[in-house]
Amino acid sequence: MTSFRVRLALLVGGTTAALLLGAGLVAWNFASGFNLERLDRELHELARRNLVRVPGPGNWGRLDAALSLLGHGEGPPAYVIWARTYQRDEYRSPGWPADLDPASLPVPAAYEGGITLSEPPPPPRKSGLSAQNPSLPIRQTAFRTVSAGGSTWRLAVTGNPYTTLVLGVRLEESTRDLDRLRDRYLAAVPAVLLLVGLGAWWLATRALRPVAALTEAAESITAQGLSQRIAAPAHDREFGRLVTVFNAMLDRLERSFQQARRFSADASHELKTPLALLQAEVEQGLRAEPPGSPAQQTYRSLLEEIHRLKSILDKLLLLSLADSGHLRVERTPLDLSRLVEGLAEDTEEMHPEFPLARSLAPGVSVAADATLLEQALRNLLGNAAKFNRPQGNIRLELLAAGTEALLRIGNSGPGIPKDDLPRLFERFYRGDPARRRDRPGGAGLGLSLAREILRAHGGEVRLLRSEPDWTEFEARLPLNTVTPPTTGPRPAAAAPDGSTPPQ
Repeated sequence: MTSFRVRLALLVGGTTAALLLGAGLVAWNFASGFNLERLDRELHELARRNLVRVPGPGNWGRLDAALSLLGHGEGPPAYVIWARTYQRDEYRSPGWPADLDPASLPVPAAYEGGITLSEPPPPPRKSGLSAQNPSLPIRQTAFRTVSAGGSTWRLAVTGNPYTTLVLGVRLEESTRDLDRLRDRYLAAVPAVLLLVGLGAWWLATRALRPVAALTEAAESITAQGLSQRIAAPAHDREFGRLVTVFNAMLDRLERSFQQARRFSADASHELKTPLALLQAEVEQGLRAEPPGSPAQQTYRSLLEEIHRLKSILDKLLLLSLADSGHLRVERTPLDLSRLVEGLAEDTEEMHPEFPLARSLAPGVSVAADATLLEQALRNLLGNAAKFNRPQGNIRLELLAAGTEALLRIGNSGPGIPKDDLPRLFERFYRGDPARRRDRPGGAGLGLSLAREILRAHGGEVRLLRSEPDWTEFEARLPLNTVTPPTTGPRPAAAAPDGSTPPQ
């Protein structure tokens, strides 16, 4: 997904590039047009001054020599002349393009000022007196651009009653400065676009500061951070409204969460007493019935469901405490190797049908609440047995890596579907095949509770791998540098009220 700032910078840069190129093209067209008009005026005035009277001998050669001085360096000539007088070629510049026939150029028939000649005036005398060489009418000038001799020429075709004159100028000579200006302009465009892009990036960054604040606030929202709010910007009305709406949403979310949390905690507490009374009544009825009778079987089934309900309530209470940040973790040095070894023995006794292989590094010590940590690890081991295939196996591996203790619990059960992976640690979520009734029941709280307990210890639990025939979880805990006690009985998992719930 592309960054908004990148897209904004590209949009501004692209728009600016289009505007610059468009403006440059328009300016180039105007400049080229103005330059062409200037050349046409020069050619027209030059032709008119030399056609207003019958020129003397050698006039066109002298004019060609004078125009050659206007060229640049020793390259091809910038100007060329062709003159035809009395139906014969009088003069042609040495640099005239060989592939351009001047006689093929149409000569305007009309004269300037609307003068109409029924017949040409008689040839003037060869005297240089102006009275004997009067002013002659000038034909209208026709301009055209042609390509000849490897160059582009601007030609002016005009004349008087006796002479046809073609003046040409090489456009490359006249547009040299324009070409140089164009090249410099195009060379400056990338630098301008870079500056515009950086400016757009900076402006987008400043404009998105309120959005960044909203993002940071949203990322930091947890069950313990729902009370934080964002200060509305003083000058940005649009973002101010967005912040107000976001804060209002947090208010509603906090109230709803507090109500749900209170309900979970209150329900857990309030249901403990009725369940304890119900358990006592069922146990009394179980003892009163003859062994093996149908009634005793019914009482035993009811007692198992009561134990299951009590376990769910205990887990809900722990999760409620974790959500509110009131889960008390009394950390003491704990021999994790010894604890895991005891849990492995319990699993072998409860599930002898699943061979359990273990590789436990000795002396791995952590600082933890033994009761809570044992409950979390027991949930993970219970899942490894619960969701295993018949005649499957379980593997335990404990090692110290750097500053952490790593406990990996794997089983040969079916893999977890990809659709279930994002919701694996959600409460009460049980994906296939965990939803099947032919497997031992569960409320979908074991993984959630294990994760909350490990996080309370500064650790984490994650799915390490899930394949069609192997599923493995990894629990991580910070190592402890204090030597744990090595004697004494292994602690048993206890519920928050001090009782020991069944696992």
